[in-house]
Amino acid sequence: MKLMIKFVFSVVGIVLVSGFPVLIGGLVAGELRLAEYIGALEAVLRGLWPLQEFTVLNMRTNREIPLFPIIGEYIIYSLELLFLAFAVAIFFAITFTVLTMLLKEKARQRIKMALYFLESLPDLLVIMLAQLAVIAIYLQTNVLISKIAVVQGDHIYWLPVLCLALLPMIQLYRLCMLTFQDEERKMYIELARSLGFSKVFVIWVHMFRNAIISVFFQSKKTIWFMLSNLFVLELMFNIPGIMLFMKDNISPEVFLVSIFSFFLPIFLLYSIGEWLVLRHLRGKESI
Repeated sequence: MKLMIKFVFSVVGIVLVSGFPVLIGGLVAGELRLAEYIGALEAVLRGLWPLQEFTVLNMRTNREIPLFPIIGEYIIYSLELLFLAFAVAIFFAITFTVLTMLLKEKARQRIKMALYFLESLPDLLVIMLAQLAVIAIYLQTNVLISKIAVVQGDHIYWLPVLCLALLPMIQLYRLCMLTFQDEERKMYIELARSLGFSKVFVIWVHMFRNAIISVFFQSKKTIWFMLSNLFVLELMFNIPGIMLFMKDNISPEVFLVSIFSFFLPIFLLYSIGEWLVLRHLRGKESI
């Protein structure tokens, strides 16, 4: 029931935001254009139906193009990059955290200091360095390990995914370290060690299953951070994704469809995750 209420409020919020240009334009002019704002919302919702007949003005070609099914290709490509990068970031963040927890405290502190520095790097710099590295390797070895831009409608994955995942991975790595270290100070860890369990066993069996729940909820900020970097990524790699599609076909209707295309899978991901977490916690209480 709570998830349904969250979903409804989120959907209503997205629809309300789609008409903000009219409201903001009125505020800039010193007017509160509520009637025009409501009219814009009605126009957006009516304009999208029927979906197969809706067209938008492409700002590059200055021609009307059908929104569906063309927009689906852009949405799918962007979602593939986003979720692949998210999975890569989580996998390596957790793997590095477990390995780091096996080190001594001094080594951990040095790693955390390095993470603070790396986390401050701008995403644009990361993408440019990755592209320059590919060019340098090609000039030295005559081997092209990856294309640095999309041309003629082809798709590239591993280099954009790496660039999109790197900073979120560092962010998650640091958060995982803090979470695992908090778990390490708890009494049940001391008890497990006093019973003679190895450090690796304590980390994997006892600390991991409790710390990962906290990491899961913290990762919500990470995926929204990745969304903010997605536009820069698509621009730098010339990726035919939904962000560039919105830039070339800006309209309230395109904005509404695009936001829904990201909101729905992310909402489902975390809703299922929260259900599994609650189920796990209830199972522990019943034991």
